[in-house]
Amino acid sequence: MSPPEAPIETGSTPAMISRLLIPAILAACVGSTTLAQSSLDRAIVGATAPLSEAQKTALSGFIAKHVDAIKDGNDAAATDDARWALVTLARDPAATPTFRKALALSIAGDLAATVKGSDLRRAINAMQVLRFTRTPEGLDLVVERTVPSAETEPGKRIAAASLVADAFEDLDANNAYYETVSRRLKDAATAESDVLALQQKLGAIAAAARRKELPPENARAVRKNLIDAIASVSKAIRGSASADPRMQALQRVLVGVRNDLLEMSQAERAAVSKTLAPTLSDLVSAASAQWASAHESAVMSASYGSVMNSCEVLLRLIDRSERASAYTGSKPEGDQRILTPTWDAKDKAKFDAEAKRWADIVGAAPYRG
Repeated sequence: MSPPEAPIETGSTPAMISRLLIPAILAACVGSTTLAQSSLDRAIVGATAPLSEAQKTALSGFIAKHVDAIKDGNDAAATDDARWALVTLARDPAATPTFRKALALSIAGDLAATVKGSDLRRAINAMQVLRFTRTPEGLDLVVERTVPSAETEPGKRIAAASLVADAFEDLDANNAYYETVSRRLKDAATAESDVLALQQKLGAIAAAARRKELPPENARAVRKNLIDAIASVSKAIRGSASADPRMQALQRVLVGVRNDLLEMSQAERAAVSKTLAPTLSDLVSAASAQWASAHESAVMSASYGSVMNSCEVLLRLIDRSERASAYTGSKPEGDQRILTPTWDAKDKAKFDAEAKRWADIVGAAPYRG
């Protein structure tokens, strides 16, 4: 049984981000489309052919009065109403892909500057609207805000990654798009320093891989991007001189990786293991190198202990599959955990001995060479 997930220490403001995100998420659960139906011609909402110039003008007029409230309004209630109107319109059951694409393109043009702007509340409101267009044209602007070099505000990166993960549930996009976005998220995760933003990005990649409609070959590509992202982050953690907060972001995603491994084909598991096993060993080595500083904080120590538990579970799961002959006569349930108990007991000598054993194993075939 895995230990409970340790709380995350962060300088971000997750409570504020949650307060800004929850209204639109709740909007997704409400079936009423009164606002949209009473304000826009149903022929436009149900269009199956490109909109005429007259229809584009009508749509732009409807959008304008709402995006202005999001961009410039100072009345919180009016802003909420504007966001609700646009989200409700995008989620109208009668809305066709053709209409939602036209809606996304129009909104993206109007709200791009707001999404990139310094006002966090306005930016999140705008990103919520774009997410619910369920289109690549709308989501691309949100994905851009996950990139640290493009977006310096951690809170916006957290919100953007959270919205991207949520969008994968009902996004209308071709299968290759999921690979493209997961690759962008992988690169964004590699460069991420904020713990919560990193956790959200890794979670978003995992969410893309779990999309039920995604064909196996695309899902495999997305899972590879997730493993590669974890590998890059782990390498960076190992290079830190002291306890690295990013270790906290790996707690939840490694549990999901374990579940993925159990469902993978032997061929995919073998391919993934060549990256994942050395990555897990890197994390164990990092814990050894950062032993003193990680144990100074109760929260960090608990996070490191949780990750060590996942590393040990995954390493044994992988190695039993890849080097089955080495485990002849033994039973999985008979395996005694070493890393987490010795970490918790602060028994560095025994921990290091087990760390070296795994380093030797993953440093040889079939993981290397």
